[in-house]
Amino acid sequence: MTQPPQWGAPPHRPAPGHGYQQPPQQHWPQQGPPPRQGPHFQPGPPPQHWPPQGPPSQAGWLPPKPSQLTLLAVLNWILAVGMLVIAAFVIMSFLMSGGTLLIGILLAAVIAGFGLLNALGAMSINHPHFPNTIASQMAGGFTALVLLVALFRSVRRGVAELVPSAASAVLLALCVLSLVLATRPAVKRWIVAKHQHSLSQGHIPRNRR
Repeated sequence: MTQPPQWGAPPHRPAPGHGYQQPPQQHWPQQGPPPRQGPHFQPGPPPQHWPPQGPPSQAGWLPPKPSQLTLLAVLNWILAVGMLVIAAFVIMSFLMSGGTLLIGILLAAVIAGFGLLNALGAMSINHPHFPNTIASQMAGGFTALVLLVALFRSVRRGVAELVPSAASAVLLALCVLSLVLATRPAVKRWIVAKHQHSLSQGHIPRNRR
């Protein structure tokens, strides 16, 4: 007859060989036991956290085109048309004043050349794969110098050259605005992003062919 265990005494364990085995201890992590995985379980890819502007390598993704770049192209077209109008006005003034027509034609050709340079700048801005503002800045700088000379000449002639003076002043202000827009940080960042996007799609610039 067995006696009940005394208080504070260790529990009675049977002698070896009686079939008693202490169950193995399992240490689970703090978040709980691992989930059961069936025979067809396939772990999914780890979660990816994209930046707020979107995945950098997603095909077809590009930041929105800044409004400053669109306005810059419009200003270049306006300057191109304005310089062509001034060239035509120069030829007409030489015809009406009886001056040497050859000199008038040469001067008009130079002014029209700056107008064509502004048109080239607008087309470079709107290039489908590799836009740039280099031609636009060159056109804006040279056109501003020509208009500044024309404005000074018109102001010296007084009221008789009021309309040419006003036209030269307006075009000169547009030139300055175009130069400011071409150097905006948002415009530069978008052009760099557009070039990288075009290269990732397999487009190659002409100077690399």
